[in-house]
Amino acid sequence: MQAPDSSTQFFYDWLDLSESEQQDAIARLQVEQPDLYQEVLPLLTASAATSLHQVLAHHALAWAADSADYSQQLIDKYQLHDEIGRGGIGIVYAATRADNTYEQQLAVKLIQPHIIEQLGQRALFAEAQILARLNHPGIAKVYDGGLFHDQVYIVMEYIHGPTLDSYLQQQELTRQDKLRLFIRICQAVEHAHDHQVLHADLKPANILISSGDQPKLIDFNLTQKFKPQSAQLHDSSLLAFSNQYASPEQKQGEYLTQQSDVYSLGKILHAVFPTPKAGSDLACIIAKATESDTGQRYLSVGDLRHDVEHLLALRPISLRQHLPFYLLKRLVQRRPFYCLLLSLLLASATSFTIAVIEKNRQLSAEKKISDNMLFELTQLLFHSKNSLEQPLSIDAMLEITRRRILSNPDIPQHIKQKMLLALLTPTPPKQHNRPTAQPATPNQP
Repeated sequence: MQAPDSSTQFFYDWLDLSESEQQDAIARLQVEQPDLYQEVLPLLTASAATSLHQVLAHHALAWAADSADYSQQLIDKYQLHDEIGRGGIGIVYAATRADNTYEQQLAVKLIQPHIIEQLGQRALFAEAQILARLNHPGIAKVYDGGLFHDQVYIVMEYIHGPTLDSYLQQQELTRQDKLRLFIRICQAVEHAHDHQVLHADLKPANILISSGDQPKLIDFNLTQKFKPQSAQLHDSSLLAFSNQYASPEQKQGEYLTQQSDVYSLGKILHAVFPTPKAGSDLACIIAKATESDTGQRYLSVGDLRHDVEHLLALRPISLRQHLPFYLLKRLVQRRPFYCLLLSLLLASATSFTIAVIEKNRQLSAEKKISDNMLFELTQLLFHSKNSLEQPLSIDAMLEITRRRILSNPDIPQHIKQKMLLALLTPTPPKQHNRPTAQPATPNQP
């Protein structure tokens, strides 16, 4: 048993222990935390009282010994069959209609008398009426209700299927299938919240999976909104819930809001994914949903569902919307083909732009070289024109050209080499026309 943070937490943890473990826990608490021991002592003392003991025994499923067996009995127009389940509120039997109007398999829950004594029949019927107005494929339908020997009963839809935890063990579901299943559970809870109804006892055992992998919520906590009529009992004594999935405020017996169901859903999500990768979106969602501080928790089930839907669709979750690199990563994961195509287009456009820039640079350089060569030729002709009285020899002109080429910094080195090589190429010798010898003319006599 872990060190408790409050008297209420210790009390509910203490209820789950065996008798010997309870004695050891009380003795250890008295020594290690005497102040907390003084706070919890009234609860321990009151638990010995008959009425409170009976109510808490219901919560611990230990009231079987003094519960009447209604198997095979007729209650109004419903024929009960075998018992199919027990909870903190009552016993559930499989049933069918006994008036032969039509065949229908049902489930009948008999509320325990001690719960009725504390809450009153009218309050229970009012809450059952609210549940009857819930019409959602993810919520077990409430059809009818009534009194039998001063005992309230509620007639509900009979669900064929395993509980959520059994279903997960039996089926090899993919990660996507599990997320879709959890989203459908959230949608059912949202529907109840839209009608101002809390479940207040969400746990895998209260979620059945029917045909078509449709989750069904059962066992809404009918005591969630009521205070016991007896002044001897505290509100928390009637809160039937699972300690593992209940929110901190529910364990403390505080007023419940939708965020209490959010916490339980976060615990269920953790049960579906027991080992989420540290730092992953899934781990962040679970941590956000199960925050002890309600101010840091998701405000509604819709907010939780929204992030789980985004996780399934590889979209950014609300907790990381401010991270640019994360947003880009999610975009690539969601649209890999389009992102690859876009990357190729960007790479092609970049390469084309670089090629165009390089080509323009080459053209500019060639134009500059051409201008320089034209300038050199112009200068050479200018020198030749000014030297008409003393004409320049070919060798002199070539020498002047060679010097000007070497001294011009704007001509690239490889162009200079080609031009100088051309200047060094020997010119073919000129063919001098020799006078043709005239044949000797014979002497005239």
